[in-house]
Amino acid sequence: MLLKIRFSDTGRCAVASACLGLLFQNSLSALTLEQALERAEAQSPRLEILHERQLAAEAAIGSAGTLPDPKLQLTYFGESVETRTGPQEAIYAFNQTVPWVPKLRTRKTLASRHAEAVAYDYAGGHERLLREVTNVYVELAYLQKAIESTEANLSLIADTYSIVEEQVKAGASLNSLLRLEVDRERVRDHLELLKQQAIRQRASLAALLNMEDSELNQSFFFPERAIPAAEHENLQKQLDKTNPDLLALRQRILGSEEQLQLSRLNRYPDFTFGLTYIQVGNEGMASDAGKDPWALTFAVNLPIWEGKNRAEIRAASANQRAVEQLYREQQLKLKAELTALLSQVSDSAQRSDRYREMLIPLAEQALENSRSAYEGNQISVLELIDSERALLELNLTYWRAVANVLQAEASINALIGNAYSQKNFQ
Repeated sequence: MLLKIRFSDTGRCAVASACLGLLFQNSLSALTLEQALERAEAQSPRLEILHERQLAAEAAIGSAGTLPDPKLQLTYFGESVETRTGPQEAIYAFNQTVPWVPKLRTRKTLASRHAEAVAYDYAGGHERLLREVTNVYVELAYLQKAIESTEANLSLIADTYSIVEEQVKAGASLNSLLRLEVDRERVRDHLELLKQQAIRQRASLAALLNMEDSELNQSFFFPERAIPAAEHENLQKQLDKTNPDLLALRQRILGSEEQLQLSRLNRYPDFTFGLTYIQVGNEGMASDAGKDPWALTFAVNLPIWEGKNRAEIRAASANQRAVEQLYREQQLKLKAELTALLSQVSDSAQRSDRYREMLIPLAEQALENSRSAYEGNQISVLELIDSERALLELNLTYWRAVANVLQAEASINALIGNAYSQKNFQ
């Protein structure tokens, strides 16, 4: 197996979780993404469910290749049966069924394939949890930046409002003040919307981290990018080799092959060996009276219903083909998703660079020029409002592009089975 996650020291894990809990109690004032991911890995009920399923699947391997339970039978005569050697009082029988030898080996292999698939299910669940935590955390970081930018825009409008108000007192048109008031209320409404979105995202993050919303800190930070752009060209090749969902499906394909083989082996008989012991009383007339007889028994089942056997084989064959097609469908779907994510990363990264290096500085300069021009009565208040609005929209678009890059890269990490580690945050 390429990937298996085992937990053999429950006590050590409990101590580690307790220490981690104390660490979070002391560090929630500035929860980083790395800490959030560590908390999710240590406390998530979702991962614990997958872990228990993995333990169950591994434990089932040991029983899959063993013989069926033997059968011990006691027959007691309420009214004894008289024979020439004496009355039969009881019969003791022991029987052990032995399947056709390859059946046991195939059943154990089938259980092993299932355990491998469940281990990859755990890995896939682990990756999806990290992706979900990252997406929600980054969304909160974006909303924090968006709220800060919107509040800064409100401050600019407040400064402009005082200027326009003075001009109105000096005889300028009241319409300019009304238009500015409309824009201020529009920005306030947008700010409230952002705050409501942040409340919902905080609740989602708290649920993912298995904690109360009130325990979360108020500040969230954009992490460093997790995947260098130079590595993107190799990710399509890596997808087939490391994606947990595809690896799990491969194990299920192998398991379906074993199930088909087991269906074919059911055409062969199983054998039952036994020992029978008869307890006889001493009241017999023969010379060997009172002597308890015993016998060895042998039985074999007869799989003669060929229609049933063929139906089982057809069902196993159909299931194998279905799993193979599911693998192919999932492979195409994941490759398409990866292509879209790579495109999103490239586009959003270029956009964020362009906004940071060129557009936002130009908008800031244009706003300063507009304020000076308005104070000199060279432009209208609408042009000033447009300059303020343009700067806000550019800032929001910039932070949205930054968030899109990080969220897309988190999804790429999940697709290729590349869990976040400490090096991703350095």
